[in-house]
This record gives sequence, structure tokens and C-alpha cells, in this order.
Amino acid sequence: MGFEDDIFISYAHIDNQPLSQGQEGWISDFHRALEIRLAQLRGEKPKIWRDEKLQGNDYFGDTIVERFSKVVLLLSVLSPRYVKSEWCIKELQKFCEAAAMTGGVRLAEKSRIFKVIKTPIARNEHPPEVQELLGYEFYQWDHSGRPIEFSKIFGLEAERNYWTKINDLAYDIKQMLDSFSSHEHNGAVESTPVASTGTTIYLAETTFDLVEERNKVKREA
Repeated sequence: MGFEDDIFISYAHIDNQPLSQGQEGWISDFHRALEIRLAQLRGEKPKIWRDEKLQGNDYFGDTIVERFSKVVLLLSVLSPRYVKSEWCIKELQKFCEAAAMTGGVRLAEKSRIFKVIKTPIARNEHPPEVQELLGYEFYQWDHSGRPIEFSKIFGLEAERNYWTKINDLAYDIKQMLDSFSSHEHNGAVESTPVASTGTTIYLAETTFDLVEERNKVKREA
């Protein structure tokens, strides 16, 4: 099928601005950590890319759309700015259009789009393309109901949670890339369902005080 890249990271550029001088932006740290952990899990360096230099007066189609047909997975980093960005929403839409020509967005019961939620947003504000996906929440609620994003700048617990979530995400991406590779045959993707384990688990939305328990169930399922 001629895929050249494993993952494209779609994000709002404001989310990569460091909170203090001398630090890497959150997206840059995330990109590096995911790349290293995936390489450790798969035994080879993944091909991950994101636009780092595109400006508002660049032509969208000339720089990104042509590559979407050669990308296996899209990783969307949701934030308040992301859902307001016409550029980010267009990336989602154009990837879905390209994916429809390369086997579809779904492979068996999984999506080729991974939703990372950096900053909490009401589900009804998520783009339609990812609204039904459970996603990977890179934050937790404190006892006052305020979100604490997973980052070393917010303390040791937030940093530990960050690495746990990176590992969860990397492992699921590894499985998807492995599954996608195994279903490629003569230039086409066969959507053969993955064998059922006989058990179906439905995870409902929870209040902030039960999110960690829900994540444990998801991780162990």
C-alpha cells in the first residue's frame, strides 16, 4: 500500500508552548517519549511526524493532505484550542477521507485515530470524528474538581501518571500497527475481525473521583 509513516500527530501549536523558559513544550516531550517507548516495544524506531513550522498563510493541501494517504495512524491531541482550530479539524477530516481509500478508519473493532486528551473538554465538544472514542486522558481531577495535567512540572504524581499513560498509549498503538501490518495483503487491507475473547466490557463515563478506577479497568481488560 506504500505507507511511509506510522503516525501523524495533530495538535494545536499553542499546546506546545512551554510554561517556563528553558523547557520543552508538552507536545515535543510527548512526541519524544512516545517515539522511544514505541521503539522499545516494537524493536524498531517508528516513523512519527508532525508539522513544526507550518504557518497560517501556508497552503494546507500542499503540505499535509498528500501525506495522509501514506500514514497508518492519526493521533489527535485534544485541548480547548484544538477543538476551536479550523486547521486541526481539517486535519481530522482529511485523514478520514484518505483513510477511506486505504482500508477505512476502522480495522476490526479498532480505530486508526487515537484520541489523546491533554486538557479536559466536554465530550459533546469533541470533533464528531473522535467523539465516540474512549481516548487517553492525560490529566486527573484533584479533590476540588480541578484538572491536573500529567506533566513533570505539576509534581511527582503527575509525572508518574504521565509515564503510565504513555506506556498504555504506546502499547495500544503497537498492537494496532502490528494488527494493521498483519492484515495488509497485496496492497489492500483486509478487515478481518480479531478473534473474540468471549467477554465484552462496556466502560461508562464517570465522575472525576472514579476516573482512576475506570482507567484501571480499561488497562486490565
